[in-house]
Amino acid sequence: MKAVIKRYQTIAALVVVVALPLIVFVVSGSKRREPAMMARPVYSAIGHIQSYNDFVVGNSAGFWDSYINLVHTESDNESLRKENARLREENIGLQGILQQNARLTKLVGFKQQRPIYQLEPARVIAADMSPYFRVLRLRIESESESIEPEMPVVSAEGLVGRIERVDGKFCDVMLTVDPRSNIDVMTQINRSRGILTGTGDDRAYEAKISYLLRRDEVEQGELVVTSGRAGTFPKELPIGRISSIDTKSFGLYQKVTVEPIVDFSRLEEVYIITGTIENAQRRR
Repeated sequence: MKAVIKRYQTIAALVVVVALPLIVFVVSGSKRREPAMMARPVYSAIGHIQSYNDFVVGNSAGFWDSYINLVHTESDNESLRKENARLREENIGLQGILQQNARLTKLVGFKQQRPIYQLEPARVIAADMSPYFRVLRLRIESESESIEPEMPVVSAEGLVGRIERVDGKFCDVMLTVDPRSNIDVMTQINRSRGILTGTGDDRAYEAKISYLLRRDEVEQGELVVTSGRAGTFPKELPIGRISSIDTKSFGLYQKVTVEPIVDFSRLEEVYIITGTIENAQRRR
């Protein structure tokens, strides 16, 4: 396109320089004074034509250069957008790997801190968040066939709940905040005892401690752990922290609300406590 414009520019210049002076010469005749007078309008017209021709050709060439540069810039921008999208995907994938490694490291730490327990790994695959049923669905990661109902389920943070039913490689877990759950607990500092049950609140994961005597000293923020009684849960497994205390001026018991220490909405990997190393050795 640019070459074509330049070619026509050359032709136009030849026409102006060669053809028009000949016309002026023929028209002006042999008289020197009259031709000069008659040639002035023609020369003026030639000047305007040359200026217009230079403007059109020059601007056309400039427009074409700008268009080519714009096409190249758009192509470069598209390449940059694709590269940025690829880098974002890699960054997200890397963050996911790092987060998973952090979770698994915590689980390994939990296992190392409690070497007496036999632990079987499992992965959370679904959840039932009805206010009346707080249940997780697990896929058992090991080949163990010893998993049974009532076995405790824990995460790196603390107690998750207990096995409700088993179906091959899958099992359902009743959470500590399920209204049907009853766990014998105690406060870690003052060793005050009660029974932990879920509140059934559809807006929050919460539990309450029942049968906690008014004379028992408890503190807001105090850690609540399993007491180890009743045989279902090992002793000193963290459950949650006291979020509110309501001590009435009458009655035997105080009302205590507990916020679970485990974030059930973000839970992905857990352990099932199938027993202790000591009991396994005895069975052998």
